[in-house]
Amino acid sequence: MIITMASVFIGFLCTGGAFAAFMYKKSKVLITALLIIALLLVTVVPVTIAVTVATSPG
Repeated sequence: MIITMASVFIGFLCTGGAFAAFMYKKSKVLITALLIIALLLVTVVPVTIAVTVATSPG
């Protein structure tokens, strides 16, 4: 549970960082990389943890 919450929190920080980078006209590669990392941390990691816990025996 803590790992899921930390993953989502870091994902939101990456989203905020991507927005800040966009506003300060930083590299598009940096913005895209931050958004991809945020997408993975907010969606893929929590779902993977939830499915793993739900399908584990016991």
